[in-house]
Amino acid sequence: MCGRFILGDGSWAEYHDALSVVRGATGRVSYNIKPTETVSLAFRGAGGLEAGVARWWFVPHWHRGEVKEWKATTFNARIESAHEKPVFRAAWTAGRCILPASGYYEWTGEKGRKQPWLITVEQNLPVFFFAGLKAARPDGSLTCAILTRAADPSIRHLHPRMPVILSSEELLPWLDAATPDEDVVATLGTGWSGRYLTRRVRPFGIADDGPKLIEADGFDL
Repeated sequence: MCGRFILGDGSWAEYHDALSVVRGATGRVSYNIKPTETVSLAFRGAGGLEAGVARWWFVPHWHRGEVKEWKATTFNARIESAHEKPVFRAAWTAGRCILPASGYYEWTGEKGRKQPWLITVEQNLPVFFFAGLKAARPDGSLTCAILTRAADPSIRHLHPRMPVILSSEELLPWLDAATPDEDVVATLGTGWSGRYLTRRVRPFGIADDGPKLIEADGFDL
């Protein structure tokens, strides 16, 4: 499950290096990116890798109404079934994309007393990429979804599902559909075991933003 995520404001030089998989990508800085908001992504275009933006709530290409008329909850897509679902099937074949992020949130506890947690991965760069699916609207604008899978055992106590976070070696094979579907379903994004970093952060509202959102709430023992 990925309901909100982060693309923080680390060193722009580091971001440029991390995002050099696409030309001209800089990424939108936000510490509280929510479904229906605009997100940065990259995909394979006619001339090679391209950068773009999309509305984070997937609407299939065959839906002819306005995006707000699409009522299904499709900002996430299950990797186990997306290649078979009519909503995502075409995008699985021809609409693969990657979305830059530096972390995401999960909430635990009872309603009204929810505790947010920041989840990221241990690596040398301040950004990683989610695996995603995109679709084009009649006006050429894009919508997208983030792929999810069963959570790694080390973070399953926070949520039973997690976004598919790609390793650097998985980026181009994912975009180029170079790996058989059964292998993608079984292994994509599963190489981070032992490298997940989590910390409690202070509760925040839907409209809040800024680096204070990722500050630790108390001490992690």
